[in-house]
Amino acid sequence: DPAVKVTVSGTCPAPPEAVWEWIADPHKHIRMLPDEVRDSRVLENGDMACELVTMGMREEMVVRIVSSDPPRRLVEERVDGKRKGMSVFELEPEGDHATRVTLTSEVEVPRLLAAMAAGPVRSALDAQLRNLAALVAAGE
Repeated sequence: DPAVKVTVSGTCPAPPEAVWEWIADPHKHIRMLPDEVRDSRVLENGDMACELVTMGMREEMVVRIVSSDPPRRLVEERVDGKRKGMSVFELEPEGDHATRVTLTSEVEVPRLLAAMAAGPVRSALDAQLRNLAALVAAGE
């Protein structure tokens, strides 16, 4: 199946170390996931499981953090074997109290959906960054 690669970026109102906590801790990470992701939970081994509902598809997926370089870069991969997927979070300080977060996602999609997948993927990633910024701003 073809892969769709989308990159979005946004600014969070906190230094990278504070933003990192939200990305690297699976229990916090699942709170920033977009509406297309339902029933998110952290498994005993630290993997994140959820149901993805988008473009008329519905499928269970499991994601694992496979590499991290705090507080700069984190890579997560889909490990359920259904289709490949990978997301990379890159954090850069922006001024004294903000962080530029760049999120790149590469997902395998069914061939029939490939042409239209980039839009929904982009809006889901944008939503995830907005959620992250709001959670960081709330300082929970």
